[in-house]
Amino acid sequence: MRRPVSETPARGSARPDLRRGTPALAWPFGVVAALGLLTVLLPPYERPWWVVALAALALVSSALVFVASRRRHERTWLDPLAAYLLFPFAGLVNDAAGAGTGGSSSGMTVLLLLPILWLAITGTPRQLWIASGLSVATLVVPVVVIGPPAYVLGDWRRAVMWGAVAVVLAPVLQRIVRDLARQTRRARTASERVERLFDDAPHGVALLDSAGTIIRVNVSMAVLLGLEPPEMVGHRLGAFETPGEDRIQDHLDRLLLDRGDSLDTECLLRDSGGNDVHVALSSTVVADPEMGQIVMVNVVDMSDRRRYLDRLAHLADHDVLTGLANRRRFDNELQRHLDRCRRHGPTGALLLLDLDNFKQVNDSLGHNAGDELLVNIAGLLRRSIRTTDVVARLGGDEFAILLTDGDQAAAQRVADLVVERIGAHAATLDGVARRVTASVGAVTFQAASEHSADILALADMTMYDAKEAGRNQVAVLPEGDTRGPRAAARLQWQSRIEDALEHDRFELHLQPIMDISDGRISSAEVLLRLRDEDELVPPSRFVYIAERVGLMPLVDAWVVDKSLELLARLRREHDPRFELEVNLSGHSIGNPEIERAIVASLARHEVDPSALILEITETAAVADVALARDFAARMTDLGCAFALDDFGAGFGSFYYLKHLFFDYVKIDGEFVAHVHESAVDRTIMRSIVGIARDLGKRTVAEFVSDPQILEVCREEGVDFAQGYLIGRPVPYDEFVDKFLPAAVGTAPHD
Repeated sequence: MRRPVSETPARGSARPDLRRGTPALAWPFGVVAALGLLTVLLPPYERPWWVVALAALALVSSALVFVASRRRHERTWLDPLAAYLLFPFAGLVNDAAGAGTGGSSSGMTVLLLLPILWLAITGTPRQLWIASGLSVATLVVPVVVIGPPAYVLGDWRRAVMWGAVAVVLAPVLQRIVRDLARQTRRARTASERVERLFDDAPHGVALLDSAGTIIRVNVSMAVLLGLEPPEMVGHRLGAFETPGEDRIQDHLDRLLLDRGDSLDTECLLRDSGGNDVHVALSSTVVADPEMGQIVMVNVVDMSDRRRYLDRLAHLADHDVLTGLANRRRFDNELQRHLDRCRRHGPTGALLLLDLDNFKQVNDSLGHNAGDELLVNIAGLLRRSIRTTDVVARLGGDEFAILLTDGDQAAAQRVADLVVERIGAHAATLDGVARRVTASVGAVTFQAASEHSADILALADMTMYDAKEAGRNQVAVLPEGDTRGPRAAARLQWQSRIEDALEHDRFELHLQPIMDISDGRISSAEVLLRLRDEDELVPPSRFVYIAERVGLMPLVDAWVVDKSLELLARLRREHDPRFELEVNLSGHSIGNPEIERAIVASLARHEVDPSALILEITETAAVADVALARDFAARMTDLGCAFALDDFGAGFGSFYYLKHLFFDYVKIDGEFVAHVHESAVDRTIMRSIVGIARDLGKRTVAEFVSDPQILEVCREEGVDFAQGYLIGRPVPYDEFVDKFLPAAVGTAPHD
């Protein structure tokens, strides 16, 4: 906003008005001028006392006016006049008080020179000219008009000469003095600024001599350690380091040796309360005129940041729910132990543990109850091992224990103890004490070495031996020449699966799916077979092994690529609207390799993504709902459709109907096979179809093996039918010959 013109300007913001206040302050100077003329004209011996008194009064009034104008922050032409008159009148009073003869008149010359010198130092050019004019008026005018007294003639020429010299030299003198004053002011300001920065710095600052002794610290540095600044001065900075640490002295030695710009490090200091403070030091060598070289150390408290980083590191290596080591940390620990075994010989054992029937807890009581159970089990496992051992949660309800030392007997003891404690643990869930059991597979590193196999895969297979033996069991892979029969068979299957992937010995069969509304074979489900010598092996015999040994993502990637190759042929040569359903293992859900394989295969075979229906079982989806939902969302964004297989097999099926992304609901065969005979099954089917329709999803009935079942499905509004009545899985060429030429609305062949 613009300031009104009548408003008083701020101090220093505008040039002073020399006329301001002049009428109010001019009259004292009129009296002073008259007294000056009078005293100059009178000889010293004729000056009466009252003249001296008036001169003294004029002196006082002049001083008061000068001080008053300064206090009011006003600069007028009266300022130099008042300053000028102070000196001659002081000399006049002195001359009058001590006059004997005219011998003191020479003192007047010096006194007359002083105001001019003073103005030369401080005044403006205008003020200098005013002062010069006053000098002439005071000394010369009376002499010219009245005639010179005898004592003045000897002085006035020298006074005028010195005054003229002073006026001529004034600009030079003024510039020198002002430069000196400016430099002094700048130095003082810089010094004050440095002092303020040092004292008010939000972080600690310490000044040390070359030996590391503290010369000075600021308040922040002292507060950091819970001390007062004087308590730290005179001590070595290293004396405040946490005992056992010696980083500060090394830091200072390197700094003074290298003499670089700065040097940084981190260390631990011990405060007055005995607590460790994690700090970052940044040190610089500074030249000091008095002490030579000093070291300035900036000290920043990094405790909060260190705690944050430690927390992040902990989260990266530990399971959030149980606090146990996670899969990443466990894999690292296992690899380190394997390296030790290679150097020093195999020792120790690996135990894999899986809770029995844990899914029922989640389905019947909810995930909160399941989480509570997992936390309790984690506590039991911690209390069952040594501090040198490692216990981890690998995912879901699966745990691992790495015994870093011990033989097979020790592994058996720990496994038995774990099963016993878990079996004796009664978890109170939903107000009811529920007994929990576990199956444990144990493999020593010696046994794994003898079998020349991956110990994690061996332990996993051995754990499932315990499950197949009736659960709540311990299975140990024996050492020596004998092999556990199940584990040996599984290892052989692993080799056969790897060989099939390498030599392309998998085959795809297609099972038709019929659109009930018009009887057209609109799609098919891809089913995997393994060609092993003269045998065609169904997936039920090898998929489980592939999942346990980590081969399933590779198998699924092969299936997706070959399926899209067939789909491209089907749409190009037979039916451009045809769709294929491809099963994915729960172990492949969310696997980035599978996602990349799907994207690459769609592009390579130039297939519309909407023609690909990715099928996952409800069991696989609920193992990790969030992971399944995210995976389905990404694939849906790509354009693919999703089918939820075996719907209704789990306790929480309708919960997952709400929380998972999919387009098709495949009703579990358990509710389809007898739907024409069971009112309960028919009611369940009706409920599933109704809810799916309301949610905009289509339904597929599996296990349709009888015309009566197909008729019930049609009456209840099921969209598609799949089963032996529609057609059995067959190779591609047979599928094309048998099903695609079929007329619309006719029943397909068996």
